[in-house]
This record gives sequence, C-alpha cells and structure tokens, in this order.
Amino acid sequence: MSLFALLLLPFAYIILALLIKKASIKKRLAILFATANFLWALALIPLVQFKEMIVVQTGGWQAPYGITLVADKLSVFMLVMVAIIFLVTTIYATQAVDKERRKSGHYFFSFGILMGVNGSLIAGDVFNLYVWYEVMLMSSFILISLGGEKAQMEGSIKYLILNLISALFFVSGVGLLYGNLGSLNMADLSRIIANQPELLPQLNPALILMFVSFAIKGALVPFFFWLPASYHTPPPAVTALFAGLLTKVGIYSLIRFYTLFLYHDAPFWNQLILIMGSLSMIIGVFAASSQYDFRKILSFHIISQVGYAVIALGFYSVAGIAAAIFFLGHNMLSKTNAFLVAGWIKHHKGTLNLKTLGEVYKESTIWGVLFFISAFSLAGLPPLSGFVGKYLIIKAGIEANQLTVTLIALFVGLFTLFSMVKIWLEVFWKNKPRDKVVKAPLPPPKDHWMLTTSVVMAILIVAMGVWAQPIINFCEAAAFDLMNPDKYIEFVLGKS
Repeated sequence: MSLFALLLLPFAYIILALLIKKASIKKRLAILFATANFLWALALIPLVQFKEMIVVQTGGWQAPYGITLVADKLSVFMLVMVAIIFLVTTIYATQAVDKERRKSGHYFFSFGILMGVNGSLIAGDVFNLYVWYEVMLMSSFILISLGGEKAQMEGSIKYLILNLISALFFVSGVGLLYGNLGSLNMADLSRIIANQPELLPQLNPALILMFVSFAIKGALVPFFFWLPASYHTPPPAVTALFAGLLTKVGIYSLIRFYTLFLYHDAPFWNQLILIMGSLSMIIGVFAASSQYDFRKILSFHIISQVGYAVIALGFYSVAGIAAAIFFLGHNMLSKTNAFLVAGWIKHHKGTLNLKTLGEVYKESTIWGVLFFISAFSLAGLPPLSGFVGKYLIIKAGIEANQLTVTLIALFVGLFTLFSMVKIWLEVFWKNKPRDKVVKAPLPPPKDHWMLTTSVVMAILIVAMGVWAQPIINFCEAAAFDLMNPDKYIEFVLGKS
C-alpha cells in the first residue's frame, strides 16, 4: 500500500475532478491531494533507510510473472523532489494560470503527469515503465496545448511528434527484449544478462532503441530540439512543472538502465554517455547565451544542466552517481524556481522579452533576490545547492581521471554564469527602455501565493547548499546500491 498510494492519490483526484463541477473546490482539492502526495513521499524516506528497498508484488503474483513496484533510495529521493515541485507549482498555478485554463482542466492533467511520473519512478518492469511514460506524455501534451493559442499549438505539435518517436523507439526496444529473453521484469533481465553475457550482442539493438528513447525524453544532444521549441509557449506555471519533472524522468531512467544493464558493456556506453553529456552542456549553454527571451534562455539551460548529470553517470563510480543524483535534485529546485520568477514577470509585465524589460529589482526587490538565488545556484556559486552539485561532479571527474570532461564542465559553468548575469542585468538592473514599455495589467494581479511558493523554493535551494551533508550521505548510499545490482535483484526476486 505504501507504493500504491503514489498512484492512487493522483488517480483519486482525477476521478473527483470529473465528478465535481465547481472550480474553487477542484482548486482546494488539488492543493490537498498534492500535499498528501508530498507527505506520503516523505514518509518513504525512513522506510528505505530501514528496509533498504520497498517491493510490492501486485495481485500476489511473484516476480518476474506479476507487476512489480520497487522503491529504492534513488526512487524515493526522486519521489520526494517530484512531490515538492508538484506541490509548489500547484499552489503557484492558483494565481499564475488564468481561470479559463483552470476550468478547462489544468489541475486534471497536472495530476495525470504526477501519476505518470510517480509510476515511472516505481516501475519494476520495462513495459509498465513504458505505460507510465505514455500517461505522462498524453497528459503533458494536453496541458502544453491547453488554451489553444497559436504559439502553443506550434510548440505542442513539435513536442508531441518528437515524444511519439521516443515512445516508438521505447516500445520497439521492449518488444525486442521480450522476444530475446522472455521477460520484462528489470531485476530478472539484469540477472539473465549477468549470468549470460554472451547474449549482449543480440540485445544491443533493443538497448540502443531504449537508450535513444531516454535521450529524447531527457533532451540530450542531438535529440533536444523539441524542448526549446515548446517549453516557452504554455503559461509559465506549466513550463515550471515541465522543467522540474519531465526531462528528469528521462535521466532517472537512463541511470536505472545503465546500472542494471548497460554497465556490462561499460567501455562503449561510458564513452557515448560522456560525449553526449559534454555536447549537451556546450551546445545548451551557447544556445542560451544567444537568446533574448527569458524562458528560452532557461529552456536551453535545461539541456546544458542535464548534461552535467549525464557526465557524472558516465564516470561510473559511487562518487559520480551520487553527484548525478544530488545534481538532479538541485536542478529540479533551482530551475523550477527560475521559471516561477519568470512567471511572475510575465504576470505583471506582460512580456518576457529582455529588450523591453528593466528596473524590476527597483520595483520589487524580493523578486530580484529570489531570481538571484535561483540563477546563481544554477551557475554554481556558493553557498547554494548548485555549488555543492558541481563540486561533487568535478571531484568525481578528477577521481575518475576524466580531466577533459571535467574541464569542459568548469568551462560551461562560466558561460552559465554569463547567461544568468545577462538576465539579471537586462531584466532587473538596467533602466527600462522608454520606447518599448509594455503596459502591465490593471489592476495589478494578485501574487501572494506566487511569492510564497517562490520564497519556499529559494529557502530549499539555500538549505540544500548549506546543510548538504545529510543529503550527500543519502545520495552516496543510493549510488552504492545502484553500483551493486545484485542487491536490487535479490530484493525483487528473492534469494535464489
């Protein structure tokens, strides 16, 4: 029941949203259910520390024959981060998303995304991982297109097409795996491959297809084009939700598959992952530096930032994987809050074009400080969470003797700082262009919940940097388990 609740809570809200017509009740229920999801995810932390893993065999069917739900330390860390992002963006949306969109199903489809993400993080077999990917895709496609504006429709079509291609690769890989091994349970697949390494050559087509699917979902080079073409088109509250969750599920899946299957051919996969991660960092940060739309800059930086987590995985050490996990958590907080600040500016100024903005710090110091914390955490400045995340990656890279990739990471960090300073100077510091003033809505829209959620996120970013050690310890324990797949196999399948 401890894992079922992560699926039942969002599903229960979806059912209630269909039955209840009053928008105000739907809004309150959304906050209530998002809070319950957060508390439930939080309660899993002591369970995995005590039991190490939580395994549920549905219907009494033992693995590998039934549907298995599994939560280890990696899953629980991601579930907690997802729950924080979802709760914050749900509250933020009460003022940042217009009433028409909320009436049309904003919360309904948001909870569809939550159910898909939670399901992906606890799926114990590759077919159900695919199913939850599809739940996530369909919900996110409708949410990104909700409102029907021209820019939204253009962005949502690009988003859908590339993600459908990803789904096609995924399901093709699933079919090939089942055809070759007769099983889809991840623990069972890992056991079979470990016992029969001679099967690897015939499994490579399936593994490559699934790797490409995860790379598309994670927006890695060269499969990233859908993200900057679509993330700036929906309301900023939607973009913040997407930035915090969707690409991170792709990277989570990559970590899970690498540590269960791909490590058997480490020389090939390590090099490929390091190259793709390095290119993602470089291309993402250079593309961001040339943009003048607030959200486009942040969107390109998603590509650059996931590259950091991927190169840390490519180091393939306990220190590297722990750094990747910590960095994912930091990025989920910092990137989401940067988009929340962008949403407030859009809400009050009516534009996110850097050339028409200015003097925001003078008009609202608190929002300037909130952006400063988020942006410079992304840039890796102490004592914020981004500094700790990048330090762990640099340290792991040196220990793994990957000096070239480590230098690239340091180099990209300087350009990330440049982009953040650019936004700060253009939006918050420079004098407002008098010939390009965009009138703000009158009267000024309410924003107390928007401000509250952003303040909470900023506090978490600072706390994750200042009190990082307990989180690092948890990430290292998660990485140690991931580096020992026999432990996962034994917990799921039992001792053989």
